[in-house]
Amino acid sequence: MTEIGTSSGVRTGASRAVAAVAAALVGMRFSFGPGITLPIIAALLLLPVWWPALRTFRWARPLMVLGVLALVSGAVLSLVFAGDRAVDSSLLVRESLTLLSMLSGIGLLLWARTQLATSHLAIAFALGALVNVAITGGNTTNLWKFSLSFPLAFLALALAMRRSRWGELVVLGVVAVISVAADSRSFSSFALIAGALVLLQLVPPRQLRSRPWLTLGGLALLGITVFLVIQTLLVEGVLGSAAQQRTQAQLDASGSLITGGRPELGAAMALLGAQPLGYGSGTLPNMSDVIIAKNGMEALSYDPDNGYVDRYLFGGHFEVHSVLGDLWIRFGLPGALFALLLLAVAVHAAAVRVSLRRGSALLALLLALGVWDMFFSPLLTSYNTLALLLACALLSNAERARLPRAHVGVTPPSFPRRASDACPDPHPHSTRPRSGHAIVPDTP
Repeated sequence: MTEIGTSSGVRTGASRAVAAVAAALVGMRFSFGPGITLPIIAALLLLPVWWPALRTFRWARPLMVLGVLALVSGAVLSLVFAGDRAVDSSLLVRESLTLLSMLSGIGLLLWARTQLATSHLAIAFALGALVNVAITGGNTTNLWKFSLSFPLAFLALALAMRRSRWGELVVLGVVAVISVAADSRSFSSFALIAGALVLLQLVPPRQLRSRPWLTLGGLALLGITVFLVIQTLLVEGVLGSAAQQRTQAQLDASGSLITGGRPELGAAMALLGAQPLGYGSGTLPNMSDVIIAKNGMEALSYDPDNGYVDRYLFGGHFEVHSVLGDLWIRFGLPGALFALLLLAVAVHAAAVRVSLRRGSALLALLLALGVWDMFFSPLLTSYNTLALLLACALLSNAERARLPRAHVGVTPPSFPRRASDACPDPHPHSTRPRSGHAIVPDTP
């Protein structure tokens, strides 16, 4: 049966099926050849479909254009401005394809959001990620921490999204407990931050106001508070003696759990301080670059003379374990601006939903994960979850048109028990009540 869709066009059973497959492909990071991924192939085939759909979302097209400029910038930096550094054309292609995979994922997921409920979008993505684990075998060093935690958490939260807030909180609690038991301190922290964010939305305000910037301040304060609480629990040994020893060692080394656990931050800051315009997507680090990076890591009381630094971080490429750092170093200022714009747009959209008590637990978890990944995780392992964050957070033009004004209070008839599922309404002319939600789903 044909349904009335958003401004991107008509939705049919076939289009929804294709959208679900596309979302699943974005969840897979399987690649072949020089780094060609399934999202790239799908995006090329579906380009006439997803590109027009981007106009449904504010900032989507400027973000994609900036990403393309970053691709060009990375190539120009390597081919024209590399100086005395060697350039590897195969590396240039591989790094460019990684960024292109991210752009493809953003385009496909935003189009899929015009065809599917957000929960169904996340389910398809999670199933694709689980298929990827089945194909590759996952990281057997710690299967939960490195392979299963994200897709299983996304899947469970997507299934709970249409139930109740309390169901979402139970899922987050289970995820946090499993993560602690599996020695995944960061993911347990993300689950706790997401849980706190959901709990805050259970407090019914006297007046519901769309104050996203005020909400952003509250989110930052919440994240810092949860971080300090978790750090205290780790230091006191509440979360296990092994975690306690590692945490104390990191604190003793640099005085901070973040810099002690992510000394790559020092390398990124030192390299970008030496060359703010970036290095290029195919440029190989020379000895001077490696020394600069190691000096930056030593400033954080980390000993960089080891195989991890020599082989993984700077063994034939630049890797600083940060999406922002990777994009800046490889693709120059356009790459950095692309990363910052993506994060700013996603965080602001999520804050709008939270300020209206419409932020799901899935969105809260993606938000915590996305902010962390932007500064402390490699681009290669983070690009698809950042694309999912953007797709789940962005408000369509139809939703934006129905937002209350930023300084005008809106008293809801009743408090929503379920998280927002920002999807096209399959029955836009129905007289069925909307449970008092402050934002209605997309309708023409």
